[in-house]
Amino acid sequence: MGSDLSRDRQLASAAGEEELKPLVYHKSSEVIAILINNKNLTEDLAAVIAGRKNIDSGILEFLSHHIRWKDSYKVRLALCKNPKTPQKITFSLIKFLRVFDLAGLTRNNVLPVNVRVRIEGEIGEKIPAMALGIKIALAKRASSNVLMKLIEEGLREVVAVCLDSPYMTEGDIYKIISMKKVSIQVIRMIAEHPRWSARYQIRWALIINKHAPLACVVKFLEDMKTTDLKELYAAPDVPSSTKPYIYRELLERE
Repeated sequence: MGSDLSRDRQLASAAGEEELKPLVYHKSSEVIAILINNKNLTEDLAAVIAGRKNIDSGILEFLSHHIRWKDSYKVRLALCKNPKTPQKITFSLIKFLRVFDLAGLTRNNVLPVNVRVRIEGEIGEKIPAMALGIKIALAKRASSNVLMKLIEEGLREVVAVCLDSPYMTEGDIYKIISMKKVSIQVIRMIAEHPRWSARYQIRWALIINKHAPLACVVKFLEDMKTTDLKELYAAPDVPSSTKPYIYRELLERE
């Protein structure tokens, strides 16, 4: 075993690219550390090392500071995708990543929650200065927390894409309806959205919301349970303009 390790250390130090390919998966941190200093190591192979999840975090930190690789975009991205990368390294690197790669990281469930939250915050700071086309493209890829940030801006074209996103949940939509600062246009778009307007709890939230279109609300009332209609009629949050229609619906049933 000792002679094998000695041979692998020598290979890692001086081998050419082809011989290095299997070595990037070596289980010895010592061999990997030597290999990183090999002048024949390519960027692609360095990125393979950066993405390894069964490697010592100290090696990943060493790679992130290495003179040859510290400015490599591929290596930076692979390190940020790797949950084994020390968080201080990840936090220092995310500011160099493109916004769409950051968006992908927000959906990477192997990353710790606090790392994803930090990345979402990084994206949130960039949103106001983004061009409309970038915001629309971002809305197709980002996590629900980023989508909610985009929705808060209220741009119709962006909101439409956000509402269609598979990453948006019913709970997120419920939160948006409950937000005090959300625009009337966003509430109307949710009320008219074929997916979200069909959800019972969303309909409940919209009936309570004073900005929901009355025509939609009246339609929603038809499918509400009688016990829920009675509760809504008594609820102080329901707009006064809606209550006569609840009363009428109750009268028709009873």
